[in-house]
Amino acid sequence: MNQCPYCQATENQIKAGLTKAGSQRFKCKRCQRRYTPDPKIRGYPEALRQQAVRLYADGVNFRRIARQLQVNHQTIINWVSAYVASLPSETALPDETPIIELDELHSRS
Repeated sequence: MNQCPYCQATENQIKAGLTKAGSQRFKCKRCQRRYTPDPKIRGYPEALRQQAVRLYADGVNFRRIARQLQVNHQTIINWVSAYVASLPSETALPDETPIIELDELHSRS
């Protein structure tokens, strides 16, 4: 049987519905509190988010990525925007200024 995390009682624990994620909720009749012993994680895995960002970087549009990954297109937009916001704002410059030489090129058609 489940143990109440508040009063540590093991008897008089009754089922009290489900969470939005689908986890079973319980109610302790001793302290009248509700708890979820094994909550399910909501949201999408990080690997799916990274795959969406990679597909966008490869040139696939938001709606096609959404159809492919079976996720709403606005969610894909949010993931890509969050990734872009996490990038550094300045590009790292090399320590030395590169020397570039150009030769003249003449061609006749």
